Amino acid sequence: MTGYVMAATDADGKRLGERTVSTAPTLGEAAAFGDGHRTNYVSVRHGHDITLYGRDATGTWSVLVADAPAPVVVELRRRHDAQCRPERAWDGSPQVGDPFAHALAPEDDYVLTAIDVDGEPFGQRVTSTAPTLAEAAELGDLHEADYVTAGRDDGDVVTLYGRDADGFWSVIAADVDVETAEEMCLWFDLTQHYPVRSSAGSDPVGRRDHPLDRTSTPEGGRMAASRAISLVVERIRARRLDYPTQGLAADRFEAGWSVYAPVDVDESDPMAFLDMPVGRSVFLVSDAGRVKEISSSIPPRQAEEMFTAEEAYVRRRPAEERFMAELRDEVMRLDSASEGSAGIGSFTVDAPTEEVAAARAGRLLGPIAQQLALLGPPGWDRFAAVFSFTVSGEVAQLRFWSGDRSTEVRVPEQMALLVRRQRHLAARMPAGPWWRLLLTVSHSAGTNARMTTDYDYGDRPLPDDHLLAPEHYRDDLAAYPRAHTPAWLSAHVTGVGAGEPAPAPHTAPPAAGATSRPPGPRQDRPAPPPTRQASARPGQVPVLDTNVGWTSLHADPEVITYGRKSIALDQVEWISYWATHTAEKRFLFPTTYDNTWDFRVGRYPYYGGPQVSVHFSRAGHQAEQPEEWTFLVNLVRQYLEPRLLTELVAQVRRGETITVGGSVKVSQDGIACAKPRLSLPWESISSAQPHSGMVRIHQAGVEKPVLTVPLSHPNAALIPDLFATLTS
Repeated sequence: MTGYVMAATDADGKRLGERTVSTAPTLGEAAAFGDGHRTNYVSVRHGHDITLYGRDATGTWSVLVADAPAPVVVELRRRHDAQCRPERAWDGSPQVGDPFAHALAPEDDYVLTAIDVDGEPFGQRVTSTAPTLAEAAELGDLHEADYVTAGRDDGDVVTLYGRDADGFWSVIAADVDVETAEEMCLWFDLTQHYPVRSSAGSDPVGRRDHPLDRTSTPEGGRMAASRAISLVVERIRARRLDYPTQGLAADRFEAGWSVYAPVDVDESDPMAFLDMPVGRSVFLVSDAGRVKEISSSIPPRQAEEMFTAEEAYVRRRPAEERFMAELRDEVMRLDSASEGSAGIGSFTVDAPTEEVAAARAGRLLGPIAQQLALLGPPGWDRFAAVFSFTVSGEVAQLRFWSGDRSTEVRVPEQMALLVRRQRHLAARMPAGPWWRLLLTVSHSAGTNARMTTDYDYGDRPLPDDHLLAPEHYRDDLAAYPRAHTPAWLSAHVTGVGAGEPAPAPHTAPPAAGATSRPPGPRQDRPAPPPTRQASARPGQVPVLDTNVGWTSLHADPEVITYGRKSIALDQVEWISYWATHTAEKRFLFPTTYDNTWDFRVGRYPYYGGPQVSVHFSRAGHQAEQPEEWTFLVNLVRQYLEPRLLTELVAQVRRGETITVGGSVKVSQDGIACAKPRLSLPWESISSAQPHSGMVRIHQAGVEKPVLTVPLSHPNAALIPDLFATLTS
């Protein structure tokens, strides 16, 4: 979005008024907008970030949080309201003295809420009877919303209604908890509205950010191009496709690789394009190992965005965990912005218990059964579904019965997507993801349906028509490591692997003529160029030209440019670079590992001054340090740090007091710091050494460090050499 959407809301997030402005509103403008709608809260959305303004019990407006994700805003608004507003009377009547208090709905009433895919409410209606589909559709149409939830005001169960791509309303999930309703809302939006949204282009005017626009990297990290090509070759051979297996090429996109057979074109022949194949397949391969075949007649960018959204849906964190992670990030960001004055050393998020993980996966089975039931013929009385899934291969079977007659029904891709999500949630249980999911539903006239489910973990060999090729189980064991693998499955995987080795990875050889991918709109968009670094031999100037994602990165001894931001090295006044490695140990669950590398250079003032910031992240216990980050660090160490160190030393020796690491004052007499409050002469300082992302400053005769400075703070990396030079 290019504008700022200012919304006046109540404490529950219900919108009372909305206005779009071209520039970020001031506190006074937000307060005036809130006063005009007789409410205590105003939210300003720009893209995916929200700034929340609130009025306390004294009538004073303030900024409650800036540029935060929606879950953080919802929780902070709730807490602020609980602190600033008096408790409502037990009978639900408005409190005297609160001009914005409202009467609560009676306990037996139903509340309908029109929402968007983010869950943000647009409007509500209270009814004394259970709402019909028509009433839900009317409320959704009134507020131009695609979704409506309905449930008792005091209940934990809701029914989710949705409008499909053709404009027809239906029940998406009946009688589910709020978290499951969110899961089903995202799934429905992905299968019904996201394709239309994606086909509109990568950045159409007025298009809002979507929760599924970005996907996370799997724990095992990004897949190599050679492995993606190998998976495609296996797919071609297993299905006996009429498609080349030699000379395949791979282009990187956010969720994985696009693998295709390049087309040789004789540029000297103006009629050569007539011989180019139209509609030839392209294979999209996710970092988790899923392979999807598409036609090159589909615009590549559209296909890749849809594939990325599918991967994002399957692998996204549950709502509660996502909120806690975003809250942790926001708290640590605010602490960092205040240069550590809040004194927050860490923020730990506990992993879900086994019971919570099992409940989340189990709650999605009911909606899956409801959606499968819609695929059956009229008059069915029972059906059975079997899903045999891995990350890279799937078998889905669905059969309906009506008396003695039965019919098999094809399981559509959108249903497989929902089952994939359920399996990913089930993977967080101690036993890991199931190998087969068996689901049966039966009902007769005048009775409720009966559903039975079973997770098959391979205690016995799978039936032949449910058994996948060995390579698919190898992919799944790599994506979801397990403490135990059945003996028959180990034999199936290793036995076939020993006798029939997987095809060797293929890379595309240089083409004799001009080489392009199959015809399509993306032909004019090249793949990210490979990293180019000069040799370390004397006399050569190091140069880095690469892409981080789809953002260009250039660095040499004169300038660093990342995207649209650039800074000359002779103008840089501060540097910072650090690595963070986090292990999340979970009871009865595998430990997850997250690794980040950050690099920043800039000019003062630190907040608001020009700077270039580059962020890298990889998952996995032994994730390799990005070569680009290593290059940038070595570049500043060789070409920047000597100059900065010389300038800082000269300033101190002239009698000036300088600041390094954000808060450490350095002078001819020694060092001082306000928080924690200390002052040390040079003779009492024994050492300053980097350790675990910090610079530890030790006092002579004291075992523990008296001061720790995060390496993320400006020029903190210079402290060891600066102290050593000044005390030599």
